[in-house]
Amino acid sequence: MRGRPTSIREEEILDSARDVFREEGHATTSAKIAKRARVSQGILFYRYQSKEALLAAVIQRETQPPELLREIATSAGRRSVGENLERIVETVLDSVSRAHPFLELAMTSPTSGEIHKLLFAKTKKPPPQQIVELIESYFVAEIGLGRVRAIDAMAAARAIFGACIDYVRSGQAAQGQDGRRAFIQGLVDILAYGAVKTTRAKRQG
Repeated sequence: MRGRPTSIREEEILDSARDVFREEGHATTSAKIAKRARVSQGILFYRYQSKEALLAAVIQRETQPPELLREIATSAGRRSVGENLERIVETVLDSVSRAHPFLELAMTSPTSGEIHKLLFAKTKKPPPQQIVELIESYFVAEIGLGRVRAIDAMAAARAIFGACIDYVRSGQAAQGQDGRRAFIQGLVDILAYGAVKTTRAKRQG
């Protein structure tokens, strides 16, 4: 097409697909996505054999563990445990919020089974599992340093990830920054200091 380079970056196509899927949901067409990306439908179908494959590619990208989470997961021993947990929850919450609209599309699609197969065909370890394992690795490291007691690190990681998913799915994200801050602080308070009243005197950095 005139005015376009001969090589169209995959990121450009996925950015366009992401925006169109978010705006129009299942009702969108490959023609609309191609138009937004300023490529022909032929190019689109050459790279992605179907609209389902394109949605799967968008989901795969949008659900990848954030690089910031990878960095935080190796921060055991630096800052306080409470500060690290707050950063972890904030980062996971951002990640879930970004991916949620597309995961909802996949789950409610008439071809959800096909999308699911396409997602798992690209990786043996889905991004959500990678995120949970990164959080788990942080807890394991802090336990090794003696800053966190010997808890079930995987259970703690799943608690964070599951709470963030529930927060977004329930629509609480619409409460704005005040509601978000209260959620983060409440979750971190339980994770770092426990629910039993007498344990609050034993808070550790």
